[in-house]
Amino acid sequence: MKKAVVNELISTMREVTPKEGNLANILMDILCMSKEAIYRRLRGEVAFTFSEVAIIAGQLGISLDKIIGNSMSSGAMFDLNVLNLADPMDTYCEILVRYQRLFRYVKVDPTTEVVTASNTIPYTFYAPYEHLSKFRIGRWLYQNERLRTPTSLSDIVLPEKLLKVQKELLEDIRLVRRTCFILDENLFRSFVKEIKYFSELGLVSTTDVQDMKKELYQLLRELEILSEKGSYHNGNSLSVYLSNVNFEATYSYVEKARFQICFLRVYSINSMDSRDSKICDYQKKWIHSLKRHSTLISQSGEIQRMMFFSEQKKVVDTL
Repeated sequence: MKKAVVNELISTMREVTPKEGNLANILMDILCMSKEAIYRRLRGEVAFTFSEVAIIAGQLGISLDKIIGNSMSSGAMFDLNVLNLADPMDTYCEILVRYQRLFRYVKVDPTTEVVTASNTIPYTFYAPYEHLSKFRIGRWLYQNERLRTPTSLSDIVLPEKLLKVQKELLEDIRLVRRTCFILDENLFRSFVKEIKYFSELGLVSTTDVQDMKKELYQLLRELEILSEKGSYHNGNSLSVYLSNVNFEATYSYVEKARFQICFLRVYSINSMDSRDSKICDYQKKWIHSLKRHSTLISQSGEIQRMMFFSEQKKVVDTL
């Protein structure tokens, strides 16, 4: 293992070790080794094996992405989460399972905060709707040439396992104590534009369009109610902002005590993520800069909220 990575690992272990604790003693318990064997590793005389590093990272909650990224002079580690084109549905399901593990880890901590600046309808809101969800997945499959030309969304069959994971993930996401969305004013317009385009290509039926239109009305109504309340139905805080500037991508970060991760949406339904502290801090700073150019419409900004949802309904009317 390269010296820079080992040095970064040791430095990070010292950071996360309680001040009253002794790193050598803690590692003795974790790795079931003698004190001398541990000190030889800490002095660099013997290299940590990969399995030892994995055990330490798991026990101390250390991100290996962060370790490797920080040991590089000018770089950071990202997980691209690219779907396996040989079996996209199964791989997509695995990605959702990964996110499910993440939110099950952070949802119980009262310090957890999730903030998203979104230029498309957030997954949290469209996923519960059958036709909207199928459309987003079908659009991705078609663009990657993994779906024969459909004539209706009924041609797209979502595996039962995927539906179950999706439902559980949505429940876990809404159990986070504090959530904030910054919405681009064009997010519904861009979604409607996509529906019209694929309808004109004959890739979705007239019935599909009408079904999605009904679901968009329902989604708008739900989002309006949640914005007015400033919370999900379970009482957890939900802040909604309307951006006064357009932004080119969807950005998110999740943060709790001694843990952070950020996401950047790519390739339609994928997100690449990083736990690199420099990237997370920069992403957080960027999202908060967007918040400064936005208007809060949850439990305030009543006129702006009413105008926004009225405009979005007019956009959906054009379907």
